[in-house]
Amino acid sequence: MRFRCFHLLIFALAFFDSASPAAVSLVTYCNPLPLPDYPIGRGARGVTNGEALDGSGGWLLEHKEQFRELADPTAIWEGGKWYLYPSVDMAWVSADNGATWRHHPLNHRDIGYAPTVVKHQGRFLLLASGSSLYGADSPLGEFIEVGRIVLPPGLPAQIDPMLFSDDDGRFFFWGCSRTNDIWAVELDSNHPTQILGQPVPAVPFDPVKQPWEAVGEWNQNPNVGWVEGSWMLKRNGKYYLTFSVAGTENRTYAMGCYLATSPLVPFTSQNRNPIFKNTSGLITGTGHGCVVAGPQGELWVFYTVRACVANAFERRIGMDRAEMDSGGELFVPAATSVPQWVPGFAPEGSLANPGWLPLNTGMPTLGSSCAPNLPGRFAADDEIRTWWQPASDDPQPMLTSKFVGSAEVHAIRIIWRDVGLDARRGIAPGPFRYRVEINRGGDDWKALVDRSSNKEDLLMDYRECPTTTGVAARLIITGHPIGITPGVAEFTVFGQVIANPQIHRPQNSK
Repeated sequence: MRFRCFHLLIFALAFFDSASPAAVSLVTYCNPLPLPDYPIGRGARGVTNGEALDGSGGWLLEHKEQFRELADPTAIWEGGKWYLYPSVDMAWVSADNGATWRHHPLNHRDIGYAPTVVKHQGRFLLLASGSSLYGADSPLGEFIEVGRIVLPPGLPAQIDPMLFSDDDGRFFFWGCSRTNDIWAVELDSNHPTQILGQPVPAVPFDPVKQPWEAVGEWNQNPNVGWVEGSWMLKRNGKYYLTFSVAGTENRTYAMGCYLATSPLVPFTSQNRNPIFKNTSGLITGTGHGCVVAGPQGELWVFYTVRACVANAFERRIGMDRAEMDSGGELFVPAATSVPQWVPGFAPEGSLANPGWLPLNTGMPTLGSSCAPNLPGRFAADDEIRTWWQPASDDPQPMLTSKFVGSAEVHAIRIIWRDVGLDARRGIAPGPFRYRVEINRGGDDWKALVDRSSNKEDLLMDYRECPTTTGVAARLIITGHPIGITPGVAEFTVFGQVIANPQIHRPQNSK
């Protein structure tokens, strides 16, 4: 009851009617994060759809196809804002603790995979795989080249770098290699392109003791490893070095953690490992990210999400709570795909989330038309790699999805797929326009969310809405980028069932 009163108080601030639903200020967020302006993947920018495969590039289809991509996020909490720096484009900023995000392109937007940004001696230093080191006076730049970090001969190339500024002023670098180790070295605090001492291996590839490190969809390749994506967190005097294994294209992609009392060695594996792994449901392949103290000093993990349809590097970004257990070991309780409280917005005494569950997942979901082998049920199957696609001659694409029973609706999420994306031929990403209506019985439909005039390019779109009771919802697509066929990977309606006519609803606790 405490939550419902709180939620109704927020909604009472906005007046609305059935023809023009009111906007609602977000107090929750939902994965994958709805970051605007998802870029075309680095490996797809020179591709024309339908090109033959050449044996390289991580392609998963029988031909090449353009795709969108963000992954490998670094985040910092600075001045009451989140700054997010993923691979393929930078940066995104949230001034409301993670409820909404804005794209703020840097003067160096894509300098390499796995960018890392750290505040050191009052400046912000930026580094990516194979790149020079850059510095700026603010988190958004302008970033000016400082130089290249010079590693000794015989060491692997600079891959997946991580910079760490300790509270005693010392400065460190970690990176991975094709020889399956994470390497670490101290840098000169005042001249950070220069190393001090010799690099040392900090995390080995150890699939015998830790089988979850082996590469494969189900860790089936015990002699193949790729230990990558290191990140350093200092908490209560301990150093937590996280890393990722098993391959970004696999559902078993996961994060582990080693502990030390020094920022170099010796590091030892936590008893609790892996710290973050999810192999079922909407959010899988939860690896390569960062663990950061944010609002109120609480820990948050930003991470990569597998979305591999066209390519192994087709990925999204997620965000969840991280915690320390009673023994001081780091872990992530869950990879969530249902609405969660925005950091700092949970009502006092509330549960970890508002308790809104999918009302239509696994329920009958029909399209006004369907492309061959892409029925409406694929848009409500809790799987980001399947989608509903209307027929090419459908004048008004519409997707209708029943609920478990009568329910209070609080939010909706749409995960789009821009079928036919082909920027080389002028078919570019852009806004999807739509309207969501709720059925209150019979032919009584009420507008719930109206984005018919939307101008934002949101590949994932999450909206809270005025609390409304109904038994079904429909998504009416009113516009899309020229040349694009609007695919819907997920159309999810979130809320609370108030009358359940003995119908089994698939559980979704992820």
